[in-house]
Amino acid sequence: MKILRSKHCINQLTRSIPHGVSLIEMLLMISLISVIFAVGVTMLAFLMRAELQGTARIQKSFNLQRLSNQFREDVAVARKASISTEDNSEILKLNLDAGSNIVYSAGENRNGRFIIREKTFSDQSISRNEYQITELRLQFNIENLKQRQIASLKIIIPPDESSENDTIKLPFRNFDFEAVVNQKHSFAMRVEQ
Repeated sequence: MKILRSKHCINQLTRSIPHGVSLIEMLLMISLISVIFAVGVTMLAFLMRAELQGTARIQKSFNLQRLSNQFREDVAVARKASISTEDNSEILKLNLDAGSNIVYSAGENRNGRFIIREKTFSDQSISRNEYQITELRLQFNIENLKQRQIASLKIIIPPDESSENDTIKLPFRNFDFEAVVNQKHSFAMRVEQ
């Protein structure tokens, strides 16, 4: 009986001693965690870049919409429109009543290119709006049709080849905003592909 008891005690002792993790198992777990972490960080960086590009696209669309509405309103209340060249760029000058003018031109700063709308009275600036639309080319045109003057603003945006994702790219390249001078609520907008 003594012999059985001692074998039984040895079995209980070996069962109660916890088994450790081998070095190979630990290295395998560390490498697996590092692979999962690397994939997660890469996925997070991709999602953040896609979000920034999407936000920039939405902001550009919002600026184009604001610009088109403001341009149509300004042209419709203007008495006369004229195009001139200043510092190698075109400007559109809309003459309102009694010395009040609105001038559209292109500008550039550290954030990129933009369109400037400046309202003046007797050569004093009253207000200035900037519509941030990067990588653009701007053209103004005035047509005379049947004793009416039609002012147009054409924005040419070059194709964006920086991303392979077609959902991030702009669907249109040329925007043409038109309005009849001195004719409130008589305007049109053409978008070309």
